[in-house]
Amino acid sequence: MGIESYERYKTAHVLVGTPNYTNLLSSEVHANHMECAVAWTKWGLKFNWTLVGRSFVHFARTQICQAAVAGGFTHVLWLDDDAIVNPEVLPRFIEHDKDIMIAPYPMRKPAFEIGVLTSTNGDFHDHASYRNMTTADLGKGIVQVDGGGTHCMLVKVETFTKKGGGEDHPISMPPQLKALLGTLTDEQRDVIDHYLGDIPNESLSLQEEDSLGKPYFMMPKQGTEDMYFCYRAKRKGLEVWCDTDVFADHMGFAPRVTLAFRQHFEKTELAGQVPTPVDDNVIILQPPGIGRNHAGIKKDEEVNLV
Repeated sequence: MGIESYERYKTAHVLVGTPNYTNLLSSEVHANHMECAVAWTKWGLKFNWTLVGRSFVHFARTQICQAAVAGGFTHVLWLDDDAIVNPEVLPRFIEHDKDIMIAPYPMRKPAFEIGVLTSTNGDFHDHASYRNMTTADLGKGIVQVDGGGTHCMLVKVETFTKKGGGEDHPISMPPQLKALLGTLTDEQRDVIDHYLGDIPNESLSLQEEDSLGKPYFMMPKQGTEDMYFCYRAKRKGLEVWCDTDVFADHMGFAPRVTLAFRQHFEKTELAGQVPTPVDDNVIILQPPGIGRNHAGIKKDEEVNLV
């Protein structure tokens, strides 16, 4: 498919959101984002671009969501300050017409794992079962996934205002939690809310939760704000998809992490190698496997999304 075959973007109004904590951009990223802006303008795609600097990433993302709702935008395109993409990704994603659409991308550090995840047992509540997408999963069209990074992600603004199904909805919460909540009195729920953290209320939209003090994006105890956003969205019945026919590069420590880097690491299984002695004074520590571990931080395991 090419831009001439896309139609939906002609009626879209996209807010491109780029958190930028350091208030800096690399020249490669700046050039790519300028290329995107020029192409989108040429194609007649209506968009505004906002960079939020000097703010923690989850604060910045929440501000951008609030602006998207207040401004009457149809979509938010998360495009990070270290993302390099083909401009066609945006109209292509709009054409897919999904709640949330993610582009596969590599982590910044070896072994450059792909930042899209799916549960291996079909239970998206079971974060310990999540696995990273591999290059073998690419080239398969659009597929449903359980979450991923906001490196390059398109979200419909209407998903912010969509109410969930409540505690009785079959996907809202794991059965163990639902059973426990059924034993609590209103007073006990209030105590838990006050001292331990709020009990999820999936009958509320993300916008309503934000107005009550639970922001669109929050940093969980373990993991990352974007994966937690995807988890909250899925609990409200929203769908998370990935377009495996595109790939977003990542300005990292390579310095630019491309699909070829990830393919190399899979082929050589570099993550499993032991330290390599160079001489009596130097040892090269091969990078560990840095796969996302959403079950929690354990001292004997590696975690990622940095």
